[in-house]
Parts: sequence; structure tokens; C-alpha cells
Amino acid sequence: MPLLVRTVRFRLTVWYSSLLLVFGIAFVLALNVAARLDQPHVVVLQGVRLNDVEWQPIRTGPGQAISGFQPVVTPSFIVKEAEDQIYSRNLDRLRAWSLLAVVGLAVASGVGGFVLSGMMLRPVRDITQVASEISATNLSRRINHQGPDDELKLLADTFDSMIGRIEASFDQQRQFVQDASHELRTPLAAIRMNIEVAEMDPDITPGEYRALLETVKSQTERLTRLSEDLLLLSSNSHEAPDAGPVDLAGLVREVAGQVAPMAAARGTSINLQTETGVHAFAVDDMLYRCVFNLADNAIKYSAPGSTVTIAARVENDRAVVEVADNGPGISPDSLAHVFDRFYRVDNGRNRRDGGAGLGLAIVRELVHAMKGEVTVDSSPGEGSVFRMSLPLA
Repeated sequence: MPLLVRTVRFRLTVWYSSLLLVFGIAFVLALNVAARLDQPHVVVLQGVRLNDVEWQPIRTGPGQAISGFQPVVTPSFIVKEAEDQIYSRNLDRLRAWSLLAVVGLAVASGVGGFVLSGMMLRPVRDITQVASEISATNLSRRINHQGPDDELKLLADTFDSMIGRIEASFDQQRQFVQDASHELRTPLAAIRMNIEVAEMDPDITPGEYRALLETVKSQTERLTRLSEDLLLLSSNSHEAPDAGPVDLAGLVREVAGQVAPMAAARGTSINLQTETGVHAFAVDDMLYRCVFNLADNAIKYSAPGSTVTIAARVENDRAVVEVADNGPGISPDSLAHVFDRFYRVDNGRNRRDGGAGLGLAIVRELVHAMKGEVTVDSSPGEGSVFRMSLPLA
């Protein structure tokens, strides 16, 4: 019983039953007052005598016409007193029955209200039950409330939508951990294998030892880059608090100078097409990372003798940066996933180049943080064009 008293259902029942009882009592009191005010009065006037019999007129009220005469056989006040007693008994009986009816109505409304409130609050109980069954390993439960399109259905649907978003977030987190573990396992396994080979070879030469150290160094650098990328992507939000005017022409030239040695080693040339005076409202370091990742990706996928074009211009009141290559292109099936984490268009080639499939994912996260958009146009055999659009400063 104490648990029932603390429920919203019980409080609702008590409230509207109490209100009904109070209004019912007020109605009965008003009815009785009105009945008393409407009670007829017998007014006894001065009598007249006819054939030695004394008669007295009867009026229904002051100033009213005489309604008849009656013989004087008893004092007039006795007749009036008898009528008052009869009227009073009828009024008392009416009051008692009215109060009994109000009490019965209050009890009936309490029982009916308790049942109806239980039906109305059923979605709340369903939400409570579903919430108690939800855990990190079981987010598939839903309320799926079927009923009128009211506030309670809106509450249930909102709860289902929230659980859906939480489930998607948990799935993404689990996938991220699995992919990260897989990527970290590869360089760690390479380092361990090289160390074990060196330990088992008692006749290892200085040259072989240096080669082993170079391999370990390369894999360690890959681990460092991967750890930095994972740390960047693992944050819940990438805000740009220090956004300001960034000279696109100067930034593009800086990136081109940074990737020029790698392009030369692969036999790829870099072509710059920049407009002067174009300033994007962005964060310098974040935008540099985006352009660098796109240029690095274009060089890796370009064949020897091809050209990577980096352009910066104003288009439709937006600052635009484009990176185009003459590589193998991207198939339509892969275009929808190129910005996904750990996605590789060519797994074997990307692993050989030391990529983990995080570069384009980082570009998308950072560009969105700067209120921009990034898209890609590509056709197999014709190369790819990555396009960033940012607010003008």
C-alpha cells in the first residue's frame, strides 16, 4: 500500500476524486439554499364573519391576490407551523439523499479514474520496463507504442529514437575499437617478428641489424601516426574556437612545398592554381591538415608521370579548395564510403603506403568542424577530384 500511495496514478485519482467531492458538496449546499429561499409563506390576514362562521383569507405572499378563504377552527400559526415542519422534513430528506449521491459518485469516480489513469499511464510503465531491460550489450529493445497521437505517444517515440541513437553510437564505438585494434596489431606484429628473428640469429651482421632498426623505426612511426589519428577521431566533437581569416593561396603553397619531395620521389608533378586574396574563415592548422591529407592521398594514388592539381578560388560566395589527381579513380560503390573510418579503396596498396584508412575521415571531421563541406567526384580510370567548401572570411 505505501508504494501505491507514492505513485502518480494514485495522486491523480485522489486529486480529481477530491475535486469532484468538493464540487458535489458545493452543488448540494447551493441546491438547499435555493430551496429554502423558495419556500412558500402562508400569510394570515384579518378574518371575516359569514353566517356566524369566521372565515379568513389566504394569500401566497405580501401584496398578492387572495387565493381563498378558510374557516377559523384553530389558531392560524398552528397551520403554518405544520406546513413548515412538512417542508423541513422534505428538505432534510433531499439533503441526505443528495449527500449520499455525491459520496457514491466520488467513490465511483475514484474507482473509474484509477482504472482510466492506469490505461493512460501505460506508456510510462512501458518506458520504465524497457529502460530497466536496456544495457550496454542489449540496446535492441523498443517501446513501439501503439495509440493516439498524443503527448504520451510522443514521449514513447522520443524514447525509442533516443535509444536508436545510443545503439548506433555504441555500434560505431565497437566498430572503431575493432578497427583500431586491427590496425595497431599489424605494426606491432612486424616489430615483434623482426626482433624475434634478430634474437634467433646469433650471426646477425651490422647491416642486417641496421635494416632491422630501420624496419622497427618505420613501424614505430606508423604507430605514432596511427595513435595521433585515433586520438583526433576519438574526441566527441571537433570545435573550431580559434577560427579566423586564412590565406588559401599561402596555405596551398606551403602544403605543396611540404609534399614536393614525396611527389618527386614518385615521379609526380604538382600544379598550383590559386587566386590571390582568397581568405577562408577557418583554423589554420586544421585546414592545413585537411589540404595535406588530400594532397598526400592524391600523390599516393597517382601514377608516375601524372600531375596533381591543387586549386584555391572563390565560388558562389564560398572559399573552395580542390585537389585533383589522374589516378585510377574510385568506383561508384566505394564513393559512398571513402570518408568512412578505416575504409580503403585498395587494401593492399594502401597498406604498402603505410595508410590506415583514416586520412579522409579526418578531413571530413575537421571540415565539418569549420562549418564546411567536403565532396568527391570520381570515375574509374579518370582520376578523382576532392573539393572543400568553406565560409569566406
